[in-house]
Amino acid sequence: MSQVLINRSSDLLRLQNENYEIEVCGGYLVIHHIPYLNRSKEIKSGLLVMSLTTSGNIVGKPGDHTAYFVGERPCNINGSFVPSLVNSPRKQLLVGDIVSDFFLSCHPDGRKYTDYYDKVTTYASIISSPALNLDKEACDKIKRPIVVHEDDSPMAYMDTNASRANVTFLNELFRPLKIALVGVGGTGSYILDFISKTPVKEIHLYDLDVFNTHNAFRAPGAASVEELEEQLSKVEYLARRYSKMHTRIIPHKEHITPDNIDVLKEMNYIFLSVDSVCVRKEIGGYLIDKGLSFIDSGLGVNLSENKLSGLVRITSGFPGRYGHIKEAFGGDDAKDDVYASNIQIAELNALAAIHAIIRWKKMLGFYHDITCEANSMYSINDNDLLNE
Repeated sequence: MSQVLINRSSDLLRLQNENYEIEVCGGYLVIHHIPYLNRSKEIKSGLLVMSLTTSGNIVGKPGDHTAYFVGERPCNINGSFVPSLVNSPRKQLLVGDIVSDFFLSCHPDGRKYTDYYDKVTTYASIISSPALNLDKEACDKIKRPIVVHEDDSPMAYMDTNASRANVTFLNELFRPLKIALVGVGGTGSYILDFISKTPVKEIHLYDLDVFNTHNAFRAPGAASVEELEEQLSKVEYLARRYSKMHTRIIPHKEHITPDNIDVLKEMNYIFLSVDSVCVRKEIGGYLIDKGLSFIDSGLGVNLSENKLSGLVRITSGFPGRYGHIKEAFGGDDAKDDVYASNIQIAELNALAAIHAIIRWKKMLGFYHDITCEANSMYSINDNDLLNE
Protein backbone atom coordinates (compact mmCIF):
# COMPACT_ATOMS: atom_id res chain seq x y z
CA MET A 1 0.00 0.00 0.00
CA SER A 2 1.31 3.49 -0.81
CA GLN A 3 -0.28 6.21 1.30
CA VAL A 4 2.27 8.67 -0.12
CA LEU A 5 0.81 8.13 -3.59
CA ILE A 6 -2.70 8.71 -2.25
CA ASN A 7 -1.63 11.90 -0.48
CA ARG A 8 -0.16 13.32 -3.68
CA SER A 9 -3.18 12.50 -5.83
CA SER A 10 -6.22 14.69 -5.30
CA ASP A 11 -8.63 12.21 -6.88
CA LEU A 12 -7.46 9.31 -4.67
CA LEU A 13 -7.43 11.50 -1.57
CA ARG A 14 -10.95 12.64 -2.37
CA LEU A 15 -12.07 9.02 -2.55
CA GLN A 16 -10.48 8.27 0.80
CA ASN A 17 -12.00 11.34 2.40
CA GLU A 18 -15.44 10.24 1.18
CA ASN A 19 -15.04 6.90 2.98
CA TYR A 20 -14.05 4.78 0.00
CA GLU A 21 -11.70 2.19 1.46
CA ILE A 22 -8.94 2.34 -1.12
CA GLU A 23 -5.53 0.77 -1.23
CA VAL A 24 -2.69 0.97 -3.74
CA CYS A 25 -1.12 -2.44 -4.28
CA GLY A 26 1.56 -2.81 -6.91
CA GLY A 27 0.14 -1.30 -10.08
CA TYR A 28 -3.50 -1.60 -8.98
CA LEU A 29 -6.03 0.53 -7.18
CA VAL A 30 -8.07 -1.71 -4.86
CA ILE A 31 -11.41 -0.53 -3.47
CA HIS A 32 -12.52 -2.64 -0.53
CA HIS A 33 -16.01 -3.48 0.75
CA ILE A 34 -18.14 -2.55 -2.25
CA PRO A 35 -21.72 -3.56 -1.32
CA TYR A 36 -23.74 -5.44 -3.96
CA LEU A 37 -26.70 -7.82 -4.30
CA ASN A 38 -26.35 -11.42 -5.43
CA ARG A 39 -29.11 -13.39 -7.18
CA SER A 40 -30.62 -14.35 -3.82
CA LYS A 41 -31.02 -10.68 -2.91
CA GLU A 42 -28.35 -11.00 -0.20
CA ILE A 43 -26.15 -7.99 0.46
CA LYS A 44 -22.53 -8.98 -0.06
CA SER A 45 -19.16 -7.25 0.05
CA GLY A 46 -17.04 -7.21 -3.10
CA LEU A 47 -13.65 -5.95 -4.19
CA LEU A 48 -13.24 -3.56 -7.11
CA VAL A 49 -9.79 -3.53 -8.71
CA MET A 50 -8.42 -1.47 -11.58
CA SER A 51 -5.01 -0.82 -13.08
CA LEU A 52 -3.39 2.40 -11.95
CA THR A 53 -1.63 4.86 -14.22
CA THR A 54 1.21 6.63 -12.43
CA SER A 55 4.08 8.95 -13.19
CA GLY A 56 6.54 8.64 -10.32
CA ASN A 57 4.55 9.39 -7.18
CA ILE A 58 1.69 11.06 -9.04
CA VAL A 59 -1.42 9.35 -10.38
CA GLY A 60 -2.39 10.10 -13.95
CA LYS A 61 -5.69 9.64 -15.78
CA PRO A 62 -7.14 6.13 -16.12
CA GLY A 63 -5.65 4.34 -19.11
CA ASP A 64 -8.93 2.66 -20.04
CA HIS A 65 -12.46 1.98 -18.88
CA THR A 66 -12.02 -1.60 -17.59
CA ALA A 67 -11.83 -3.03 -14.09
CA TYR A 68 -12.01 -6.32 -12.19
CA PHE A 69 -14.44 -7.54 -9.56
CA VAL A 70 -13.95 -10.08 -6.78
CA GLY A 71 -17.25 -11.58 -5.64
CA GLU A 72 -20.45 -12.96 -7.10
CA ARG A 73 -21.99 -11.32 -10.15
CA PRO A 74 -23.79 -8.10 -9.06
CA CYS A 75 -27.57 -8.15 -9.50
CA ASN A 76 -30.58 -5.87 -9.43
CA ILE A 77 -33.27 -6.04 -6.76
CA ASN A 78 -35.31 -8.39 -8.97
CA GLY A 79 -32.40 -10.83 -9.26
CA SER A 80 -31.41 -9.97 -12.82
CA PHE A 81 -27.79 -9.21 -13.61
CA VAL A 82 -26.75 -5.56 -13.61
CA PRO A 83 -26.53 -4.71 -17.32
CA SER A 84 -23.59 -3.12 -19.15
CA LEU A 85 -21.14 -4.10 -16.41
CA VAL A 86 -19.59 -7.56 -16.76
CA ASN A 87 -17.57 -8.21 -19.89
CA SER A 88 -16.80 -11.83 -19.00
CA PRO A 89 -16.13 -14.15 -16.06
CA ARG A 90 -12.37 -14.17 -15.55
CA LYS A 91 -10.24 -15.85 -12.91
CA GLN A 92 -7.00 -13.88 -12.92
CA LEU A 93 -4.35 -13.37 -10.29
CA LEU A 94 -3.97 -9.60 -10.01
CA VAL A 95 -1.74 -8.75 -7.07
CA GLY A 96 -0.84 -10.49 -3.83
CA ASP A 97 -3.59 -13.03 -3.16
CA ILE A 98 -6.30 -11.09 -5.04
CA VAL A 99 -7.89 -13.20 -7.76
CA SER A 100 -10.60 -11.64 -9.92
CA ASP A 101 -13.96 -13.30 -10.63
CA PHE A 102 -15.17 -10.96 -13.36
CA PHE A 103 -13.67 -8.65 -15.95
CA LEU A 104 -15.71 -5.44 -16.11
CA SER A 105 -16.20 -3.05 -18.98
CA CYS A 106 -18.24 0.01 -18.14
CA HIS A 107 -18.11 2.90 -20.59
CA PRO A 108 -21.05 5.25 -19.85
CA ASP A 109 -22.03 7.41 -22.81
CA GLY A 110 -18.80 6.41 -24.57
CA ARG A 111 -16.89 9.11 -22.66
CA LYS A 112 -13.45 8.83 -21.13
CA TYR A 113 -13.07 8.94 -17.35
CA THR A 114 -11.61 12.25 -16.25
CA ASP A 115 -9.76 10.78 -13.25
CA TYR A 116 -9.88 7.88 -10.80
CA TYR A 117 -12.50 9.57 -8.66
CA ASP A 118 -14.79 9.64 -11.68
CA LYS A 119 -14.04 6.02 -12.59
CA VAL A 120 -14.37 4.56 -9.08
CA THR A 121 -17.56 6.41 -8.18
CA THR A 122 -19.15 5.47 -11.51
CA TYR A 123 -18.40 1.78 -11.06
CA ALA A 124 -19.35 1.84 -7.36
CA SER A 125 -22.67 3.50 -8.13
CA ILE A 126 -23.58 0.93 -10.79
CA ILE A 127 -22.56 -2.04 -8.62
CA SER A 128 -23.93 -0.82 -5.29
CA SER A 129 -27.13 1.07 -6.15
CA PRO A 130 -29.44 -1.98 -5.95
CA ALA A 131 -28.04 -2.96 -2.52
CA LEU A 132 -28.18 0.61 -1.21
CA ASN A 133 -31.77 1.00 -2.38
CA LEU A 134 -32.71 -2.24 -0.67
CA ASP A 135 -31.00 -1.65 2.71
CA LYS A 136 -28.50 1.18 3.16
CA GLU A 137 -27.98 0.39 6.84
CA ALA A 138 -26.96 -3.17 6.04
CA CYS A 139 -24.55 -1.87 3.39
CA ASP A 140 -22.91 0.42 5.92
CA LYS A 141 -22.30 -2.53 8.24
CA ILE A 142 -20.08 -4.37 5.77
CA LYS A 143 -17.30 -1.79 6.14
CA ARG A 144 -14.15 -3.17 7.72
CA PRO A 145 -10.72 -1.73 8.58
CA ILE A 146 -8.18 -2.18 5.78
CA VAL A 147 -5.34 -4.47 6.82
CA VAL A 148 -1.96 -2.95 5.93
CA HIS A 149 0.32 -5.10 3.77
CA GLU A 150 2.98 -2.44 3.22
CA ASP A 151 6.34 -3.90 4.24
CA ASP A 152 7.68 -0.72 5.84
CA SER A 153 4.52 0.18 7.74
CA PRO A 154 4.34 -0.67 11.46
CA MET A 155 0.57 -0.20 11.55
CA ALA A 156 -1.74 -3.22 11.46
CA TYR A 157 -4.40 -1.28 9.56
CA MET A 158 -4.69 1.95 7.62
CA ASP A 159 -4.81 5.31 9.42
CA THR A 160 -7.97 6.74 7.88
CA ASN A 161 -8.26 9.32 10.67
CA ALA A 162 -5.27 11.28 9.41
CA SER A 163 -6.39 11.02 5.80
CA ARG A 164 -9.86 12.34 6.62
CA ALA A 165 -8.21 15.43 8.10
CA ASN A 166 -5.72 15.78 5.21
CA VAL A 167 -2.74 15.60 7.58
CA THR A 168 -1.35 12.21 6.56
CA PHE A 169 1.81 13.91 5.24
CA LEU A 170 2.72 14.76 8.84
CA ASN A 171 2.95 11.04 9.60
CA GLU A 172 6.21 11.01 7.64
CA LEU A 173 7.81 12.72 10.65
CA PHE A 174 7.26 9.58 12.72
CA ARG A 175 8.35 6.85 10.32
CA PRO A 176 12.14 6.78 10.95
CA LEU A 177 11.89 7.06 14.74
CA LYS A 178 12.84 4.52 17.40
CA ILE A 179 11.16 5.36 20.69
CA ALA A 180 11.99 4.07 24.18
CA LEU A 181 9.56 4.15 27.08
CA VAL A 182 11.44 3.75 30.34
CA GLY A 183 8.77 2.81 32.86
CA VAL A 184 5.30 1.78 31.66
CA GLY A 185 3.24 2.12 34.81
CA GLY A 186 0.45 4.70 35.01
CA THR A 187 1.88 7.54 32.90
CA GLY A 188 4.06 5.32 30.72
CA SER A 189 1.14 3.12 29.71
CA TYR A 190 -0.85 6.16 28.56
CA ILE A 191 2.18 7.40 26.62
CA LEU A 192 2.25 4.03 24.86
CA ASP A 193 -1.47 4.35 24.12
CA PHE A 194 -0.82 7.58 22.22
CA ILE A 195 2.45 6.60 20.53
CA SER A 196 1.00 3.30 19.29
CA LYS A 197 -1.35 5.38 17.13
CA THR A 198 1.60 6.88 15.23
CA PRO A 199 3.67 5.04 12.58
CA VAL A 200 6.99 5.28 14.44
CA LYS A 201 9.46 2.63 13.34
CA GLU A 202 9.81 0.90 16.71
CA ILE A 203 8.53 1.27 20.28
CA HIS A 204 10.72 -0.24 22.99
CA LEU A 205 9.26 -0.83 26.46
CA TYR A 206 11.52 -1.12 29.51
CA ASP A 207 10.07 -2.25 32.84
CA LEU A 208 10.60 -5.27 35.09
CA ASP A 209 7.47 -5.02 37.24
CA VAL A 210 4.41 -7.24 37.04
CA PHE A 211 1.09 -5.84 35.84
CA ASN A 212 -0.95 -6.16 39.04
CA THR A 213 -4.50 -5.23 39.98
CA HIS A 214 -3.59 -1.72 41.12
CA ASN A 215 -1.96 -1.06 37.73
CA ALA A 216 -5.24 -1.82 35.98
CA PHE A 217 -6.85 1.13 37.75
CA ARG A 218 -4.36 3.66 36.42
CA ALA A 219 -3.75 2.35 32.90
CA PRO A 220 -5.79 2.85 29.72
CA GLY A 221 -8.33 0.26 28.72
CA ALA A 222 -9.77 -2.47 30.92
CA ALA A 223 -7.81 -5.55 31.93
CA SER A 224 -9.81 -8.71 32.47
CA VAL A 225 -9.60 -10.86 35.60
CA GLU A 226 -8.06 -13.60 33.48
CA GLU A 227 -5.33 -11.25 32.26
CA LEU A 228 -4.52 -10.15 35.80
CA GLU A 229 -4.31 -13.78 36.91
CA GLU A 230 -1.65 -14.44 34.26
CA GLN A 231 0.74 -12.24 36.24
CA LEU A 232 2.33 -10.89 33.09
CA SER A 233 5.01 -8.27 33.28
CA LYS A 234 3.84 -4.78 32.39
CA VAL A 235 5.76 -4.82 29.14
CA GLU A 236 4.34 -8.19 28.11
CA TYR A 237 0.77 -7.19 28.92
CA LEU A 238 1.00 -3.84 27.12
CA ALA A 239 2.86 -5.21 24.09
CA ARG A 240 0.21 -7.89 23.67
CA ARG A 241 -2.59 -5.35 23.87
CA TYR A 242 -1.15 -2.63 21.64
CA SER A 243 0.46 -4.89 19.06
CA LYS A 244 -3.05 -5.32 17.71
CA MET A 245 -2.62 -1.81 16.29
CA HIS A 246 1.15 -1.22 16.10
CA THR A 247 3.14 -4.28 15.05
CA ARG A 248 6.60 -3.18 16.18
CA ILE A 249 6.31 -2.88 19.94
CA ILE A 250 9.29 -4.59 21.55
CA PRO A 251 8.97 -5.51 25.24
CA HIS A 252 12.09 -5.62 27.43
CA LYS A 253 11.43 -7.26 30.78
CA GLU A 254 14.08 -5.27 32.59
CA HIS A 255 14.71 -1.94 34.28
CA ILE A 256 17.24 0.46 32.81
CA THR A 257 20.39 0.19 34.93
CA PRO A 258 24.07 1.10 34.44
CA ASP A 259 24.52 -2.40 32.99
CA ASN A 260 22.14 -1.94 30.06
CA ILE A 261 21.72 1.82 29.74
CA ASP A 262 23.71 1.91 26.51
CA VAL A 263 20.66 0.54 24.66
CA LEU A 264 19.21 4.04 24.84
CA LYS A 265 21.91 5.34 22.47
CA GLU A 266 20.01 3.68 19.61
CA MET A 267 16.82 5.64 20.30
CA ASN A 268 15.68 8.90 18.75
CA TYR A 269 13.49 9.88 21.71
CA ILE A 270 13.24 8.52 25.22
CA PHE A 271 10.25 8.94 27.54
CA LEU A 272 11.06 8.69 31.25
CA SER A 273 8.19 7.71 33.56
CA VAL A 274 9.87 6.46 36.71
CA ASP A 275 8.98 7.13 40.35
CA SER A 276 12.49 7.29 41.78
CA VAL A 277 14.23 10.68 41.68
CA CYS A 278 17.60 8.94 41.95
CA VAL A 279 16.89 6.71 38.95
CA ARG A 280 15.55 9.67 36.97
CA LYS A 281 18.69 11.69 37.66
CA GLU A 282 20.96 8.77 36.81
CA ILE A 283 19.28 8.08 33.47
CA GLY A 284 18.86 11.79 32.72
CA GLY A 285 22.55 12.39 33.30
CA TYR A 286 23.44 9.65 30.85
CA LEU A 287 21.06 11.02 28.20
CA ILE A 288 22.56 14.49 28.55
CA ASP A 289 26.11 13.13 28.29
CA LYS A 290 25.18 11.32 25.07
CA GLY A 291 23.30 14.29 23.60
CA LEU A 292 19.99 12.43 23.38
CA SER A 293 16.47 13.87 23.28
CA PHE A 294 14.07 12.90 26.04
CA ILE A 295 10.83 13.85 27.78
CA ASP A 296 10.45 13.20 31.49
CA SER A 297 7.15 13.16 33.37
CA GLY A 298 6.73 13.58 37.10
CA LEU A 299 3.62 13.26 39.24
CA GLY A 300 3.49 14.35 42.86
CA VAL A 301 0.14 13.97 44.64
CA ASN A 302 -0.51 14.27 48.35
CA LEU A 303 -3.48 13.97 50.68
CA SER A 304 -4.35 17.13 52.61
CA GLU A 305 -7.54 17.81 54.55
CA ASN A 306 -9.11 14.72 52.98
CA LYS A 307 -8.53 16.05 49.48
CA LEU A 308 -5.82 15.43 46.93
CA SER A 309 -3.54 18.14 45.60
CA GLY A 310 -0.23 18.17 43.81
CA LEU A 311 1.62 18.78 40.57
CA VAL A 312 2.03 17.24 37.14
CA ARG A 313 5.43 18.09 35.61
CA ILE A 314 6.84 17.60 32.12
CA THR A 315 10.50 18.29 31.39
CA SER A 316 12.19 17.90 28.01
CA GLY A 317 15.86 17.83 27.19
CA PHE A 318 17.60 17.88 23.83
CA PRO A 319 20.94 19.01 22.40
CA GLY A 320 21.53 22.65 23.25
CA ARG A 321 18.76 22.66 25.88
CA TYR A 322 19.88 20.86 29.01
CA GLY A 323 20.65 23.74 31.41
CA HIS A 324 17.29 23.53 33.17
CA ILE A 325 17.40 19.81 33.92
CA LYS A 326 19.15 19.90 37.31
CA GLU A 327 16.66 22.38 38.75
CA ALA A 328 13.69 20.49 37.31
CA PHE A 329 14.89 17.16 38.68
CA GLY A 330 16.06 18.58 42.01
CA GLY A 331 19.51 19.15 43.44
CA ASP A 332 21.98 16.61 44.75
CA ASP A 333 20.02 16.27 47.99
CA ALA A 334 16.71 15.53 46.24
CA LYS A 335 14.81 12.71 47.91
CA ASP A 336 12.00 10.40 46.86
CA ASP A 337 9.74 11.66 49.65
CA VAL A 338 7.23 13.20 47.27
CA TYR A 339 6.64 9.72 45.80
CA ALA A 340 6.56 7.85 49.08
CA SER A 341 2.76 7.53 49.11
CA ASN A 342 2.73 6.62 45.39
CA ILE A 343 -0.67 8.26 44.89
CA GLN A 344 -1.54 8.02 41.21
CA ILE A 345 -4.92 8.67 39.64
CA ALA A 346 -5.73 7.61 36.07
CA GLU A 347 -6.73 11.06 34.85
CA LEU A 348 -3.52 12.59 36.22
CA ASN A 349 -1.41 9.87 34.61
CA ALA A 350 -3.28 10.51 31.38
CA LEU A 351 -2.77 14.27 31.71
CA ALA A 352 0.96 13.81 32.22
CA ALA A 353 1.09 11.56 29.18
CA ILE A 354 -0.89 14.04 27.07
CA HIS A 355 1.47 16.89 27.94
CA ALA A 356 4.48 14.64 27.27
CA ILE A 357 3.14 13.62 23.85
CA ILE A 358 2.31 17.21 22.89
CA ARG A 359 5.82 18.28 23.97
CA TRP A 360 7.32 15.49 21.86
CA LYS A 361 5.26 16.39 18.81
CA LYS A 362 6.32 20.01 19.15
CA MET A 363 9.94 18.89 19.22
CA LEU A 364 9.28 16.94 16.01
CA GLY A 365 7.63 19.87 14.22
CA PHE A 366 4.18 18.28 14.20
CA TYR A 367 2.69 21.12 16.25
CA HIS A 368 3.56 24.81 16.22
CA ASP A 369 5.77 25.78 19.15
CA ILE A 370 5.90 29.49 19.95
CA THR A 371 7.25 29.46 23.51
CA CYS A 372 9.53 26.40 23.22
CA GLU A 373 9.05 25.68 26.91
CA ALA A 374 11.40 23.02 28.28
CA ASN A 375 9.62 22.60 31.59
CA SER A 376 5.92 22.84 32.40
CA MET A 377 4.06 22.30 35.63
CA TYR A 378 0.34 21.87 36.18
CA SER A 379 -1.01 22.59 39.65
CA ILE A 380 -4.12 20.62 40.52
CA ASN A 381 -5.66 22.77 43.23
CA ASP A 382 -5.58 26.09 41.33
CA ASN A 383 -5.71 24.72 37.75
CA ASP A 384 -2.59 26.67 36.86
CA LEU A 385 -0.13 25.72 34.10
CA LEU A 386 3.33 27.22 34.46
CA ASN A 387 5.70 27.12 31.49
CA GLU A 388 9.42 27.71 31.84
